[in-house]
Amino acid sequence: MISRWTTAYRWTIPLICLFVISQFCIQSLLAQKVLEGENLERDMKRLPAVELSDVMESIEVQKGFSLEIVAAEPLVADPVDACFDADGQLYVAEMRGYPFSQYPVSYDESGPGRPDVGVVRLLQDTTGDGLMDKSHIFAKDISWPTSVCAFDGGVFVIAPPNLHYFKDTDGDFKADHHELIATGFDRNNVQGLANNLKWGLDGKIYGASGSNGGTLTRNGKELFSLRGQDFRFDPWTLEFEPVSGGRQFGHSMDDWGNRFEATNSNHIIQVVYPLEYLERNPYLAVSGTMKSIAKEGAAATVYRISPPEPWRIIRTKRRASDPSFAKRLSANELVPIGFFTSATGVTIYRGTAYPEEYQGNAFIGDVGGNLIHRKTLTLDGAAFLAERADQDTEFIRSRDTWFRPVNFVNAPDGTLMVLDMYRETIEHPYSIPEDIKKYLYLESGHDRGRVYRIVSPMMKQIQFPQLKDATSEQLVAELESLNSWNRETAQRLLLERKDLSVVPALEQLFETTNEPLGRLHALWTLRDLGALKPELIVAALSDSEPWVRVHALKLADAVIDENNDVASAALKLVDDPAFIVQWQLAFTLGELNSDESVKALISLAAKYPKDGDMRVAILSSVNPIAEQMAISVTKDYIENNQTSLSGYVVELARIVGARNQDAEVDHLLDVVLSYQDNLAAQRLVMSSLNEGLTRSGAGLTAYLVSNRPASAIKQKAEKQFEQAAEIAMDEDASETERSNAVEMLSFAEFELAAETLPDLLEAQVPRKLQLAAIDALAEQNQSSVGDILLENWKGYSPDVRNTVIEKMLARADRVQTLLSAVESGSVKPAEITQERKQLLQNHPDKNIKAKSLKLFQVASSEELVKVIAEYTAALSGKTDRERGHQVFVKNCAVCHQVGSEGHKVGPELASVKNKSEEDLLIAILDPNRETQANFVSYTAVSNDGKLYNGIITAESADSITLRQSEGKEITILRSNIDELVSSGLSLMPLGMEKNITPAQMADVVTFIKKIGEK
Repeated sequence: MISRWTTAYRWTIPLICLFVISQFCIQSLLAQKVLEGENLERDMKRLPAVELSDVMESIEVQKGFSLEIVAAEPLVADPVDACFDADGQLYVAEMRGYPFSQYPVSYDESGPGRPDVGVVRLLQDTTGDGLMDKSHIFAKDISWPTSVCAFDGGVFVIAPPNLHYFKDTDGDFKADHHELIATGFDRNNVQGLANNLKWGLDGKIYGASGSNGGTLTRNGKELFSLRGQDFRFDPWTLEFEPVSGGRQFGHSMDDWGNRFEATNSNHIIQVVYPLEYLERNPYLAVSGTMKSIAKEGAAATVYRISPPEPWRIIRTKRRASDPSFAKRLSANELVPIGFFTSATGVTIYRGTAYPEEYQGNAFIGDVGGNLIHRKTLTLDGAAFLAERADQDTEFIRSRDTWFRPVNFVNAPDGTLMVLDMYRETIEHPYSIPEDIKKYLYLESGHDRGRVYRIVSPMMKQIQFPQLKDATSEQLVAELESLNSWNRETAQRLLLERKDLSVVPALEQLFETTNEPLGRLHALWTLRDLGALKPELIVAALSDSEPWVRVHALKLADAVIDENNDVASAALKLVDDPAFIVQWQLAFTLGELNSDESVKALISLAAKYPKDGDMRVAILSSVNPIAEQMAISVTKDYIENNQTSLSGYVVELARIVGARNQDAEVDHLLDVVLSYQDNLAAQRLVMSSLNEGLTRSGAGLTAYLVSNRPASAIKQKAEKQFEQAAEIAMDEDASETERSNAVEMLSFAEFELAAETLPDLLEAQVPRKLQLAAIDALAEQNQSSVGDILLENWKGYSPDVRNTVIEKMLARADRVQTLLSAVESGSVKPAEITQERKQLLQNHPDKNIKAKSLKLFQVASSEELVKVIAEYTAALSGKTDRERGHQVFVKNCAVCHQVGSEGHKVGPELASVKNKSEEDLLIAILDPNRETQANFVSYTAVSNDGKLYNGIITAESADSITLRQSEGKEITILRSNIDELVSSGLSLMPLGMEKNITPAQMADVVTFIKKIGEK
């Protein structure tokens, strides 16, 4: 939630154990590296807390704003989330157990509280001055409460592993009613717990699952996985469903329902693609549902004024302890500050107390930097662009290192409130060396906490509205309030009352109000009451506000296929001036199964052929009409030379293939094979069909040799393959024509491919054709393919060899052929890269694994210690940045990117340049010592025996995407996965010392350290 901790999405118990062990090793190493003259007892001076009477002197606020204390200890402690009820009372989730809570224990109200206990507080303002003066322990004995959300006189509370509901029924301000609503939120990382329940426009409560994941369970029944996605539920029926999301801590919505989240080092991320639309097309593979939207980058610069904590200084000095290069370190390398490391609580300001320029701004805390960052949001296509609002400073920053702004609340008075956990130390215990940890007080501050109100210049105090006893008509009027708390609370109360007598008033509000947000809430409240008439949707589809038209389309989803008036009005928006409206239309058209919807989708594709967001929206809608769309777009692409549509041609053919329906595949093949002289188009469509068919089982090659295709299609294909074979061997044809022809032979019968393609593997053949021939042969299933690919091994160039090895590893029978070649000496171990040796040594086939471990022996831990010592000594010698650059290009660029060079598979090296040289060296030579969970390698075995290896970069309910070396990505449908196994190891291989000498390694480290410098 709030440290440098790396976000982990895919932890399993073995990975947790591996991480704990690796962290222990790191701590032990650092603990032993005590610097000469270092004295922890002397140097580990505690930075004192700032008492309430002096706190304002330690805080800077920009633009004439100020902070006002609303509540503080002893009324409140460790606030991490809060919500106001309909009377303006404040419920607060107090996470007192941070960072060690394991089990709830008894809480003594008269004492300061136990550090391993969490409670929910109820704060009251009894004097009407806007400040909380009474405090009640509403619910206790809760471990790690992270969120509260008001409902029906009580609150839902997330306290992993559980979701609770508490309510006071006798008026004593203590919960006497308790329900366990659901369970299954994982707790393995205190920084990645589920959090931030928020009301949505649709009358459902949304929650962020955090990075821990888990399996949501209710009444003993498993509902769905929380890994890589968030959740929402109907508070009346308690029906749960997954939604897009799945980041670490922080979850907020803007006035129009757009959702935002954050991670430690990525301070603002937008949820872009709705899961409910993506799930309509299980054959569409999307690389992710969220986008990082900060213009300045994920881990942007921050401008703190607080001093670094002593323990951070000592830890950093240890890492920079070699005097030969310590002088070369910049100030921010000696003191690890200057950029987002602990972003949290991203919140969109939606009140009325501040000037207009602050409306819709994003406020983000950085608890490690003791500051609050502000961003402006500008719509940029389907997502927003978030840009720093305060140049060369932060909106709020404190000199007090205990100031920990973890979250924010849009308050009833139109202000933004700041929840300050107020802790001496914010850091995961595993990240601190053991000897240093002895001098830290990780629970210090468990009895402290502050809630602030951000006050704007000349702001007049607004009385908290009392809506609990308001009439239903009064609540309807509040729906057009510009203050978000009024609108949301009024809508919630109307839904709780289920008073259908207000339907005419809601309809009148929609028709008469000048406030777009009033029309928005009127529509959704009518929908949630089951009283929304189609004619109101039709009217909203022509609203003057684009966002109202967007929501009208969302509301049209349920009726568009059965109401002609709604369908007709929606189809007119294909020419809407706002991109965001057309984008939503592309999603909504998936609910309209008609020829008109196909035409509209094709029209949108033609308008935005290169826009990736529009493509996802369109493709999410094509599942039932994929064949029709694919044929129409393919014809337009070929006949009218619409090359910009190539992306749609590819994706639609993939979807047709993944649907795996014989008639659809045959129809598309029949169309594309009719263009006999356009091998390029045939290759494009057939390759994409092959990818789609492979996702659902066997590929196009296997399809064509089976009894599935119609005989006429088989004959047509065979004729084209024979023509392709002639062109492939025609030296007078252009290289592009020959390459297209070779790729076509991927799908021919083996006899024709084996007769033609081996002749193209000779050294005299252009490299492009060699690689195409290798790819084409690799698509064949016969076991003899491995022997053919290795026959000319000695004549292959390095990159051709690399491709051959990649294809050999794709099937177990070819792996056996490769290992036999290594045993015989025809292929040398040194000719296989370290990452591929590591893959073989962790192969799911036990026999292959055993043989690989024998053939490619890894240095023992004792030997590795000696290697690290030898390479460390080389760091003190003279190094050369340019030589290091050359070594990087040769050995590292396959998985790492610097500028425009290399491939983005592993971490960006610019993000690790602040490590000491020794730490970088250890990370390279012993990559499994501190493995980041999102860079652990996985091996997937498909149902037809193919092997795929890489890191998981995206996953949905229907597919996973693996990124391999050189940045290649492969998407596999879950239905086609026979086995998915994590190696528990980094994708970065052991044994780099076999390819890089100590002097070369020192050059590489220098190159990394100087990334970004002129």
